[in-house]
Amino acid sequence: MCALDSAVIAGGSKPAAARNCQPPGEYRARNPLKNPLNRLVLDNLAEFEAWLKDPPSGKPRPHPAVIAALEKFSECGVLRYGAVRYRCPECGYDVFVAFSCKRRGLCPSCDAKRSAIMVAAALDRLLPPARYRQWVLVIPKRLRYFVNSRPELSGYLSKLLAHEINRYLKQKAAGVPAQLHFIQRFGGALNLHIHIHAVVSDGTFILETNALGLNRLLFRRVDGPDDQELENIVCAIRRKLLRRLVRLGCLPPEAAGEMLNWENSGFSLHKEVVIYPDNRPGLERLLGYCSRPALSLKRLIYAAKSKIVIYRAERHDNQPEIMTMKPVEFLRRWGLLMPPPHKNLVHYYGALAPRSPLRAALTEQAGKEVEKIKAAERTEKLKKKACSWAACLARVFEVFPLICPKCRLELKPVAVILEDKELVRLLNHFGLPTEFPAFSPSPVQYAAKRGPPDEDSQLNPLADQYDNIDPPSPED
Repeated sequence: MCALDSAVIAGGSKPAAARNCQPPGEYRARNPLKNPLNRLVLDNLAEFEAWLKDPPSGKPRPHPAVIAALEKFSECGVLRYGAVRYRCPECGYDVFVAFSCKRRGLCPSCDAKRSAIMVAAALDRLLPPARYRQWVLVIPKRLRYFVNSRPELSGYLSKLLAHEINRYLKQKAAGVPAQLHFIQRFGGALNLHIHIHAVVSDGTFILETNALGLNRLLFRRVDGPDDQELENIVCAIRRKLLRRLVRLGCLPPEAAGEMLNWENSGFSLHKEVVIYPDNRPGLERLLGYCSRPALSLKRLIYAAKSKIVIYRAERHDNQPEIMTMKPVEFLRRWGLLMPPPHKNLVHYYGALAPRSPLRAALTEQAGKEVEKIKAAERTEKLKKKACSWAACLARVFEVFPLICPKCRLELKPVAVILEDKELVRLLNHFGLPTEFPAFSPSPVQYAAKRGPPDEDSQLNPLADQYDNIDPPSPED
């Protein structure tokens, strides 16, 4: 079933002009039809599909399933494809909410909501007050191709990092650390760059039994590794990863031995970011950074007439890097960031592992911390619905979108609208376009290579599927 999106249309007895003048503090929905990313996909997807079938260069290509994912992305938040109606039980004020596409790694809106859910779950149910450290593992460019082509290697790399961190902390103190790993597939320049972000407790957790036979969760803090200890961890990860690549036939043994002898191995492990126990907002920002979307709409400019895409990459030396490219090249780079199917991007190790006996104790301790700060947080009353669309927006924007502006009561869902006739009537009532978003045809140079259309190429579900059948004669 589709999830709800952040595209909201308010209704009621007021005229359209008055309905658009929302009072201060009320949530303002995004308009996907005016989004430059949606416009870019609609204008260039047909050309990109033709390029993907017969690329003129040897550049890396995304999986062909990216075409179907981008088609679903073009429907995200568009009321023409269906909506859920919410109504105030007191005054009858209506709100219509569109569906979302839930495409991992492609849709910035859905990825942002997924990040909000992840951060809320980690803070409220997994991570008790303690000192946490961020570990960032980067591998050489020469090996990133193999990690991308074999999806299981990214999970293996995360497991290697977790094992080495666990071994280091256990040498310093008895117990088990809590580890939450995020596999990121993107770099700051919209490039395919698989690396690991790990939020790890800066110490170990252990259960201690008191005289009454009750278990108590204790945290034993451990200082971060020095340069030599960090180098030992990196060397162990490098040796095990190269051994696995040789065993899989990705690298010849001679090349692996050569990389082991490099003075600068290309492996990097960063561990300088530390969050202290009383800094829960800092931990929330760190988790949000680790689970953030790959693409930022604020950095994107699309010039439809000149067919140019401008993307502002992350700053280097306080200077933004301006990237200019053709739409097909942008779609190629963007499509490479889509994660492989059925592969998790978030992993739990140590005390947070699913079968760890410490997980229940950590969950209980994290719940107590939530109760302590419940009065200070404005959206704490929404914790029981933290995975809902409205609760995610309330956590991010501090405005609950399903509140009646007149009665200040929570709106209730009363209908799911999928019938085409009702959707057209609804959009006409609000003065919104009733046509489906249409993809632009591919350029002339691809026309000769294009095969005859089939039923699957129908972009408009209302299009006549029987154009080749002669109409009945008047005598019939």
